[in-house]
Amino acid sequence: MSDIDIKINGIDVSPYLEDDLSAFAVSFGLKFNQHFGLEMFYQQSIDGEKDLSPLEKTETKYKAYGFDLVGYLPVAPQLDLLGSVGVGYYDAEASYEQLGIEVLSLSDDGFGWRIGAGGQFNITNNWGIRVMVRYVDPDVEGLNNMVDISAGIRYTF
Repeated sequence: MSDIDIKINGIDVSPYLEDDLSAFAVSFGLKFNQHFGLEMFYQQSIDGEKDLSPLEKTETKYKAYGFDLVGYLPVAPQLDLLGSVGVGYYDAEASYEQLGIEVLSLSDDGFGWRIGAGGQFNITNNWGIRVMVRYVDPDVEGLNNMVDISAGIRYTF
């Protein structure tokens, strides 16, 4: 979910763009001790298409990479509450097509900050399941903020 605010020649085109994108992410990290870690991530969305008519559509997408400092709060033998703060580089694109021909393309990139909270259930010493929610301020023109909801499987060496 994101808060898009894009104007072209004074006209708000935000309603014509898909703002609910699915993405995949990979992350690698180092846990310093029971309570703190550092993780690096790469994230890329699928193309978010919105059909405006049978002859025209828009497409939005983004990719990002960066790092998060993660805090772990053990609340049960296998359950940790998580908090994170980090920074990422975000590259967002939007395009408008008529009859399959791109007639307008917009793109911007920038560094932004992230803050998140979540939980991790550790199935074994090596395997875990994690759910996180992050608020992102990507410093990209027209993209005011994003809420990133993720769920995944973690493997620890």
